[in-house]
Amino acid sequence: MLTSYSLALKHLSLNAGAGITNISIGSSLAIFDLHNFRDQMNVSPSSDLNPNCSRYMIARASILDDFKYITSLEFESPYHSIGYTKIQEYLEDVTKAMLLAILDGDSKRTTTVGIGSSYEKRKIFFNSLYKEEYRDKTIKPWSNSGIGWNSSYASVTPISISRSNNIATVVTNPPHGLSTEFDDWGVVMNLNTGIATSFNISTSTYPNGVPIRIKSPTTFEYDNIGINTTLSNISGNADIKVGWGGTSINLHLYFT
Repeated sequence: MLTSYSLALKHLSLNAGAGITNISIGSSLAIFDLHNFRDQMNVSPSSDLNPNCSRYMIARASILDDFKYITSLEFESPYHSIGYTKIQEYLEDVTKAMLLAILDGDSKRTTTVGIGSSYEKRKIFFNSLYKEEYRDKTIKPWSNSGIGWNSSYASVTPISISRSNNIATVVTNPPHGLSTEFDDWGVVMNLNTGIATSFNISTSTYPNGVPIRIKSPTTFEYDNIGINTTLSNISGNADIKVGWGGTSINLHLYFT
């Protein structure tokens, strides 16, 4: 059993500050881990390589036909220079693609491994990494029986919004109904009243919204750069999403 645990969990760090909050060893091994993502709400793959960022050399591989749909770059040589930031982005892209392929449902708030063949899981894995024009919109993560990663969870009605020190606070009526049990809520603001549009979230930049912090049954806040202001009698809606992580920018993993 030690070998199995070692292989399955070899990428988890048990060092202090790694985010693990509970370890119990007895009849079973249980570990609660917080995996930090750069952007927990978005599932879209990173942009193409930046040729001006030279830090590491990587070889171009074409082992599977699937790879040709992931990047549009045509290299003059089989090597290309990229920076450590891009390596981190690609690591996260692949990690998300693997989780989307393996986990049940839309891979959010799930505790079970999905049913399906290795071929089906491979299709989902690469479909998560494909460029827009090559994606199969009928399967995960872009669709899952009509419910994709970027699908709405709920639409709530804001009656006022304010910004102070680059933090936007939204008041809703009726109450938003979002449980404080979860910290993975996101929002896409769709306001259409004059200066209120400065609070909107670009779905091209943040297709699954930006993380929010629930302050009360009728109030939530999110980071939003702009001048301090308070607005009432606004019109529009707040499109609520669900992502991985939340205010802590973490994916919550529990191994037993």
